Amino acid sequence: MRFFQRCAAAALFTFLLANAAQSSSDLELAGLKAAIERARQEQLNALAPTNFAAALRAYETALKDQERRRDGERIRARIQEGENALRAAERNAMSARESLSGTLKAREDALAADAPGHAPEAWSKANERFLQAMASNEAGDLGNAQRRAAEAQVLLRDVELTAIKNGILGEARTLIAQADEAKVERFAPRSLQASKRRLADAEQEIQRNRYDLALPRRLAADARYEAHHALYLARLIERTLQEKDDRAGVEVLILSVEEPLQRMASGMEISVQFDRGFQEPLKELGEHAQQQAQELRRLKLELEEREDRVAALEAQAQRLEARLGGVSEERIALQRRLDAQDRLRANVAAISGSFTPDEARVERHGDDVVVSLLGVGFPSGRSTIGPESAALMQKVQKALALFPDAVIAVEGHTDANGGESANLILSQDRADAVRQYLGTQFGLDPEKISSIGYGEARPVATNETAAGRARNRRIDLIIHPEGRN
Repeated sequence: MRFFQRCAAAALFTFLLANAAQSSSDLELAGLKAAIERARQEQLNALAPTNFAAALRAYETALKDQERRRDGERIRARIQEGENALRAAERNAMSARESLSGTLKAREDALAADAPGHAPEAWSKANERFLQAMASNEAGDLGNAQRRAAEAQVLLRDVELTAIKNGILGEARTLIAQADEAKVERFAPRSLQASKRRLADAEQEIQRNRYDLALPRRLAADARYEAHHALYLARLIERTLQEKDDRAGVEVLILSVEEPLQRMASGMEISVQFDRGFQEPLKELGEHAQQQAQELRRLKLELEEREDRVAALEAQAQRLEARLGGVSEERIALQRRLDAQDRLRANVAAISGSFTPDEARVERHGDDVVVSLLGVGFPSGRSTIGPESAALMQKVQKALALFPDAVIAVEGHTDANGGESANLILSQDRADAVRQYLGTQFGLDPEKISSIGYGEARPVATNETAAGRARNRRIDLIIHPEGRN
């Protein structure tokens, strides 16, 4: 019995010892794998390819031995072999960084330009020469390493430049090639040549300084645009010339250009004519756009000035509070003014967002709010508010509810069509109709509502266009929030 117990104990000890050895080799193998990954991240696979490959082979052999339940000592020997190879790789990499730094920098720059993606064939050739140089350095053949490294450096700088050009210019080159294949030059030669010039300029700038790419990128973007433009123009012109009557097709093309310009002019409320070509209308549109830009700048400055005044009032309130150490009538009055300004700004913003551009335009004139109603439906020459205006008037009611103590002036305006006297009477009748509507439908105090008609005397837009006349036919509600007349 004791014999069997001793045998069982010996067997258990052997089993535990084997498992312990297995567990130890597992940890060592995992450590070697982690070391190889760190070496790869530090680019030892490129700087010391021979030793790195030896370490990788040793790891793979040890892994297979473990899977086949080979002797633990054999596995540890392979692990030690891999560790030794990695240490040698680290020494050789350090040597390469010191003696072959120019070539290493060239390779880093090529990778930064994504040479493997943008110039794969040239990159493969240059990288192969680089690896040969690193292998010679590992073997201690420094002369051969220096020679191959110099060759690799030239190749890597060339492939870096190629990759930069391909990355920035590739799309433009493809578009130009498509345009050439489609024979775009027959119909849009100027646009296509402009694209090619921009591409050539971009390539020249990259050649001149590959590390300052802001200008080449802009030129490449221009080249892409001109190529797209040329392709579009060629398709449009070719399709137009394929019409049954070539001359009619050209007329359709010209009219298709005039139409959006005419809509733009109408939106700007200016009148343009194309009977003498495009130059004069385009000049008028440009001048009007400049005027609008100047007006926008003026309004921004005015807004900034108002914000500065509000900030000054707030600063004054703080100074008063600090000086008086508490509440005073002067401070209370100032705070009320600030609160009123805040409410007014919030109300104007709310009203502006409630109307569409075709329904009304909301402006602030000092402490007053002007709501120009463009969508009130009056039949031509009459002053009755039609039922189609009910939805708009409901919005007006909500807007006026924000100013419960306000005094309201209703102003009627017409366009210049018709006689001046008739327009004056019509505008007064329409203003009276709106005043009555505010009183009867909204329940506002008639004593706080006045009405006056100005006829065609106060236009806000040209009467030369339909859009301008529509803006002039309006009802202005002048809201005095503080209840002043």
